[in-house]
Amino acid sequence: MSIIHQEEEPPAGNDKVCIGIALDGEDIRVAARAEGREIAQGSFPASPVGTAALLCYLADWQTPLRLAVATAGAAALGLALAVGAPHGREVFLVSTQTVHAASDLARYAERAI
Repeated sequence: MSIIHQEEEPPAGNDKVCIGIALDGEDIRVAARAEGREIAQGSFPASPVGTAALLCYLADWQTPLRLAVATAGAAALGLALAVGAPHGREVFLVSTQTVHAASDLARYAERAI
């Protein structure tokens, strides 16, 4: 479980953070964007422990979240439901035929209406 890169200064509390989440084999890949730039990227194991760590990571953001989750099977749908549970989060389910990299999903969340 690791966040490979994260900006030292997260965005101000009023700015939305857009996060892309993709299941990639044995990993959950994550990328975060705010103010038009990537601010974090990393991965978690695709397991109950990894999902719990991802949920803790998302809970640490003190700002509204927009999440785009690649839909690649039942596991991805379950993950989308788990990450979208807290009030105030917007979750977009994105076909893996359209987008599949976490960074592309985060850009999708920025553009989604």
